[in-house]
Amino acid sequence: MKPTNKEKNTVKNIMRDKSPIIYVSALLLLLTMLNTRITYGQSVENNLDAPKKAFILSRFCSEVKYNFVHYNKLKINWDSLCIANLPRLTATHSDEEFMDELKKICAQLHDGHTFLYIANTPGDEANWIRPFPMETKRIGDRVFVTSVYNSKFKEQGLDAGCEVLKIDGENVIEYGERHISPFFPSSTPQWSKYAPFNNFELTKDKGTKVSTIDFRTPKGKTFTISSNRNISWDIENTSSVFDFKVLKNKIGILTIRNFQSGNFKKEDFDKIYNDILATNALIIDIRNNGGGNSSYADYVIRHFDNKPIRVGRWSSRMYIAAHASWNFPQEWYTESPDAMNPISDKPIYKKPLALLVNACTFSSAENFCVTFRGLNRGKIIGTPTGGSTGNPIFIDLGFGVSCGICTKNEWDVDNNEFIGIGIIPDIEVEENASIYLNGKDNVIETAINMLKKNL
Repeated sequence: MKPTNKEKNTVKNIMRDKSPIIYVSALLLLLTMLNTRITYGQSVENNLDAPKKAFILSRFCSEVKYNFVHYNKLKINWDSLCIANLPRLTATHSDEEFMDELKKICAQLHDGHTFLYIANTPGDEANWIRPFPMETKRIGDRVFVTSVYNSKFKEQGLDAGCEVLKIDGENVIEYGERHISPFFPSSTPQWSKYAPFNNFELTKDKGTKVSTIDFRTPKGKTFTISSNRNISWDIENTSSVFDFKVLKNKIGILTIRNFQSGNFKKEDFDKIYNDILATNALIIDIRNNGGGNSSYADYVIRHFDNKPIRVGRWSSRMYIAAHASWNFPQEWYTESPDAMNPISDKPIYKKPLALLVNACTFSSAENFCVTFRGLNRGKIIGTPTGGSTGNPIFIDLGFGVSCGICTKNEWDVDNNEFIGIGIIPDIEVEENASIYLNGKDNVIETAINMLKKNL
């Protein structure tokens, strides 16, 4: 059986890239495409045949090689890793298995801003990837529900504060470590430990996938819910980006849930700012803030100092073909941005401050930490942050698969590295599950006790 014109063109497209990964890809395709066409080309569960899988892997490996900002720090030989995995990935028996194995390769980059994703097929809405209508978070070695968005789940007893015990018969921590963590992009151990259990990550799967979850209420009653993911979200999420309240001694707590475009509105912050000004001290809580747009983080921080506000420098790789032909070493673009100006049309908040963080403080929320520390206006309290920020380039790898690759390295205002490490708090305090179940927060209590000394 001869290769089809389509298969020949696939190989030609692959050969245009001069990477050794690509040459080996093409060679393996020529050797395997005849006996894989029938095996892999027709199954509904495997729409990606072997040539397409080889193309996707090869394209991803090449894009990482030229765009990944931390490529020079890799402890592995990237070309060798990609070549060694090519036969195994092209022989996977389903698209899902292929994507899982591809994500495992991506995870070897150890970067929270470099990831793979597959587009939902318009004609197969029932199998779109969805979570259960609930959010969770991990505290120590336990996982708790934080929000519920389905009335039938509520009728069965599910509410914020319920503990997740098992998913499909597996202990919830073991479930996350087995089914989520190996495929999860991460720069640090703390992000790997906590992020798979945060927000909606824990229960994401195909819409038709039925799962059985065991729960326990704060009062100790256990119950089970079984459902697929294609269920209604009939309870509206009424929480906003900001939550502000005032405690005793006029200590304010400002919670910022994210800095996402479309969610974060400057006018919402402006509405509560006069109330913030009236407090004697302020706790800013960005725990579980996954980031978003750094300009929004900058907008908030500009209200807390009347002097120019220092920001960290950043760098990105440059590629000039002629320089490569002359064997020039890797070239870099580096920028040290000018200090930000404080706001000029409102009073500056000059009272004592504290900033709360945890392992799920991530991305532009970490940029907020960097700038906050540069103010020298207060302590950072909690646990080390997720340790990943940057600016991904989004690339279509073909056949419905895409990736984001981190292109930007960053440092704090004193030129210290924090990517791959996290922002280390001035006062380390880990949230306590027993205290949480009693409706209290020991991290907030630590901040209050510290601020009271300065009043």
